[in-house]
Amino acid sequence: MLVASRPLLTTRNGKPVAVLLAVRDRTEAEEIAARRSRSLRSIFAEAHEQIQKGGGIGHERFWGEVEQPRRAKKAERSRGKMP
Repeated sequence: MLVASRPLLTTRNGKPVAVLLAVRDRTEAEEIAARRSRSLRSIFAEAHEQIQKGGGIGHERFWGEVEQPRRAKKAERSRGKMP
C-alpha cells in the first residue's frame, strides 16, 4: 500500500485532474471533502437525498455510461489512424 506524506497530483496529458490525499479513516476523508468544497458537500447531500427516495442508477448502467464515451473516443481515434 502506498502512503503519501504529502498530496499526490495526478495528471492526464500534462493537465491536473485529481489530488490524492492520505487519510486514516472514512470520517477523516469526509471531513476533508466537506472542508474543501461547498459544492462537493451539496453534491453529496443531493445524491444522498436521491438515493433515499429510491433514485439513482444501478451498477451496470453506471459503468456502461462511463465506458460509452471512452469507447466512442477510442473508435474515433482508430478511424483517424486508418488510411
